[in-house]
Amino acid sequence: MKPMIRLIFLALSAVYLLLPVHLSAQSSQQPPVPEAIQSLQALQKLDQRLHNVGYRLASANAEFCPTTISNLGLLIHDIDQYGNKSMARRAFGFDHPIAINAIALGSPAALAQLAVGDNIIDIAGQPIENIMVDQQKLADEKAEYRRIAAVKDHLAQSAASGEVALTLTRENQKYSEILKAARTCPSQFQIRVSKSREASADGKMVSVSSTLAEYVVDDNELAAIAAHELAHNILKHRDRLNALKVNRGFFGQFGKSAGRIKAAEIEADRLSVWLMANAGYDPQAAIRFWTRYGKRYGKGIFSASTHYRWKKRVKLFAEELKKMTNAKTRNGKFAPPLLTQEAKF
Repeated sequence: MKPMIRLIFLALSAVYLLLPVHLSAQSSQQPPVPEAIQSLQALQKLDQRLHNVGYRLASANAEFCPTTISNLGLLIHDIDQYGNKSMARRAFGFDHPIAINAIALGSPAALAQLAVGDNIIDIAGQPIENIMVDQQKLADEKAEYRRIAAVKDHLAQSAASGEVALTLTRENQKYSEILKAARTCPSQFQIRVSKSREASADGKMVSVSSTLAEYVVDDNELAAIAAHELAHNILKHRDRLNALKVNRGFFGQFGKSAGRIKAAEIEADRLSVWLMANAGYDPQAAIRFWTRYGKRYGKGIFSASTHYRWKKRVKLFAEELKKMTNAKTRNGKFAPPLLTQEAKF
């Protein structure tokens, strides 16, 4: 072979040998996950964290709560609540309209080995599509949330008897389970997508904004937030304040209304650290969280006339923790003082 032809041949051979490797490397690369899917999956992780924390708080303190509910440890969602159904289907694996979004550790759902992503097609013999959506009763809900509200209500009513039969699908395979409900303090927990740093309780549901949940450094701090809101529900603050005709609008920042709301906030702070301790969380995390939060943000809803400033809140937590060091336990748990005495307002 002539020298020039040989050089050309070797060069072409080198390109030919490298080409399949290069193409193979390209074909093995997975396409990037769309940002919308990543955001949905990140939100689901927050839901799972809060659901775990909330269930642990509610179940660990059940024996001290004046009222309890049947709890399966399930958080469900509806494909209709997502604006982009295609992305929701890719992110969560919806094969049917209703699916499991989170399962609390140690809950009846976890013990029955249900899994996040399983689709629920029947509750207590009632197919999902046959569950009535009372449009008048749910008029305050956005249209896309009405079906999930009706399904949650049907699930809760069915579980109230102590157990409930579910028919589900997993990877298009149908299966059935009978779940025996646990008794817990009366609350469910959810992440609410919001840029605001806030949390709330309406008597049944504890909501924590996604921004506030992302700010905490660990589950102990998340428990500090959730326990405060759970305390509102346990102590029936919404009902008690409504009975007193407390103004929650602009004029609620003044006079008797402001004083009564602040009294409720103080009660929730005091009870929260006891709830944390009983659930195995570090109650000192309440001090760490509010110290860091207060130094960084200072004012805001948590420093309004209806709330203590952060330094006074930290002092209040320290007072309760001092009481705790001298308190006796029953089966390894504290009987929270606020649950063994009359309301203060």
